[in-house]
Order: sequence, then structure tokens, then C-alpha cells
Amino acid sequence: MANERERHERLMSGAAWEDFCERLKALGSEVLRDDVPDNPLDRAEGYRHLTRLLGYSLHLAVEHSDTDRPLFHPHPGLAWKWGGENPDNLYLHAAIDGRHSYRITGNRGSVHDFIVQAGSCNEMEAPGTGARRFRPTIVPSEIAAHEIEFDPDGGFEIWVGPDERPGHWLRSRPDTGWVNVRLYYRDWDREEPARFFIERVDFDHAPPPPLSPADLAERLDDALAWVEHGMPYWTGWTHKNHLTLPENSAIPLPQPDEGVAAIRYGVGRYDLEPETAMIFECEVPRASYYQVTLLNFWFETLDHANHQSCLNDHQIRPDPDGRFRLVISERDPGVPNWLDPAGHPNGLIQYRWVHSETNPEPSCRRVPLSELRDALPPETPQVTPEQRRESLHRRRRHVLRRYNLG
Repeated sequence: MANERERHERLMSGAAWEDFCERLKALGSEVLRDDVPDNPLDRAEGYRHLTRLLGYSLHLAVEHSDTDRPLFHPHPGLAWKWGGENPDNLYLHAAIDGRHSYRITGNRGSVHDFIVQAGSCNEMEAPGTGARRFRPTIVPSEIAAHEIEFDPDGGFEIWVGPDERPGHWLRSRPDTGWVNVRLYYRDWDREEPARFFIERVDFDHAPPPPLSPADLAERLDDALAWVEHGMPYWTGWTHKNHLTLPENSAIPLPQPDEGVAAIRYGVGRYDLEPETAMIFECEVPRASYYQVTLLNFWFETLDHANHQSCLNDHQIRPDPDGRFRLVISERDPGVPNWLDPAGHPNGLIQYRWVHSETNPEPSCRRVPLSELRDALPPETPQVTPEQRRESLHRRRRHVLRRYNLG
């Protein structure tokens, strides 16, 4: 990495910006790779994926990389989809320096659950800063809402730092670079979010110095390096974990070394033909929360604000035999557990069991739409077009409210 004087000169001369633009231009080749679908929808979504990665990384690396004055901001966000994010989550991120101590305060709200982590940076997380970039992920500690003692009014306090403190404490290491929060929504109609505020405790809260050319040059480089690494990483993830599976199938993943320890993940793929549906069937897990979502080739969740492309355990209607059955089809089959592929006849499946005592494995099968009712339990209700429109209206209102957009 260039020293401060070299970074200063590169930005002042315009070389840093020209290099940024040339590297961004080269990234367009990722959309044109031979192993990437070339149909109009996937091609358009590929270029949009590049803009989303870039927008997110600039937002974080340029605007929110100050570890002295951290704040929680969406990670990813509604307009920055990447990494197979959970449509039931609001993700929050704050940059920290693991050598220092931080205090998180807030209010519980009524959201179903939340998990707070402190960890280092890698390709699955946010851009790092300086020497932290792309080191292996290490998550020394995490805490969930059910492990926290709240005040009568829902207030809480969590300490983050290298030195143990009484109460709730997340241990950090010198290479710890962030605190992440996952807020889990089950009841999209009623739950209100928890609130989080973070501050460095061994700091005098002086205002930041003026932006320097050297700092901006480093942040631009950091942002683009993450996109350069992340875009092929997620394409490789799709090929390795989804497209190697048989058509219309799903399997559990091994417990990952990184990520949240409380989550069991599974992956799958669906491949529809005209006037067919895929039935995703599974025993109901003994879990505090579970969810199934559809994704596109770029490992982005679909437009869950305007399509019923994901369902969680509060929204899924289980059957009397202790199993649940989801129907993936391009045309609305008029059943409660429909997953709308939003124009994608082929795509990816991801499921999560959280704080689960069991790890059931789903089965998948494709059936003609004309035979769907015979393939489902006779108790399966009929959903009218009017009921579907009202349900989708409520979904959109929740998503906009979650992101303070309406």
C-alpha cells in the first residue's frame, strides 16, 4: 500500500481517480464471463449488481469508515443487495478499531430478535481499512437479544473492546474492524425495530479533521478493492454452492467458520418449465425462527417489497402433518405459501433455521401446475386475487417503513 505522501500526490494529480475509473471499467467484464447467463434479465441485473456493490462500498468506505466516531447504518440496504442477505433482516454496521472500547446503547423495540457481532473484515463483510483488508474472518464474540437483560422500558447496554467489563461485553481483538447487527422481523405488520447508538468511550469527541487527499485516495482504493474481490467471489459462490446441485433440489450447508453461529443455512436451485411449479417440502424445524427466500444468479434476494419471494415461520402456513410446503411458480397458484420468482424461471433458494434444535433437510419436486392441487394436502386454502393484492400491499408498506422510506 502506498505511503501517505504517495497517496497525496496520486489524488492531487488525478491519477488516483483515473485509476479508480479504469478499474471500475474493467469490472464490467465480470458480467460478460462465459459462465454467466446471457439472457436479457440476468445481463441487466449483472450490471445493476455492479452498481449496487459500488454504491455500498463507497457509502461505507468513503462516508462511514471513521472508527473514532462510528455510527450504525444499513449493511446491506434495500438498494444495496449483495451476499444473499435475509429479507427479514435489517442489517446495521459500524466501523470500529478493536484496540479501543465502545459502548452500545439503545432500546429493544418489539422486533422478534437481534444478534450483535464484533469481527474482522473479509469478502463477506464490509471493506476493511488499511492492513485489515481481506484478512480471514474472526468473530470473537456475539450476543442475541434473548441473552440481554433489558431495563423495564427496553433499554440496554453492550460494551465492545479488548478489556472485559461487567454486564454485556463483546470481546474485540486488534484486527476487529466492525460491529454488525441483524434485526429479525417475523410479523411484518406489527413489529417495531430496536434502536442502536454506538460511541467510542476513550475519545474526547473532537470533530473530525478536514478530509485530506491521502485519506480519500485510500478510501477510493479500499472501496474498489472490495468490489473487485466481491463480484467474482459471489459468482463463484453461486456456481459452487447452487449450480452444482441437481435441478429442483436443496441441501443443508456445513456450519460455516464465519457468520453467525446461531444460524443453520441451506441452499438450493429451482428450474421451472412453462406451466410448472416446484414444491419445496420440509419438516418444520424446532427453531426460534426460520425462513426461505429466492435469489437471482448474482446471489441477490429478489424484490421482496413487491413480490412474495420470501416467507418466514410467521408467514408460512404449516400443514397438519408437521411439515410445510412452499410452491415456486411463475403464475400465482392461489395458495398461501407461494414464492413468486419475479420473472426468473431459474434461480437460487436459500433457507435459514435460527437457534434451531433440529436441522431438517427439504425435498423438492417439480409438478405441472394443472396437478398442483392434487400434490398438496387437501386442507390447503385458496387465496383470491384480492387477498393477494392486499397481502402485497402490506408487504410493501412494511419494507418501506423498515428502511424509513415511507
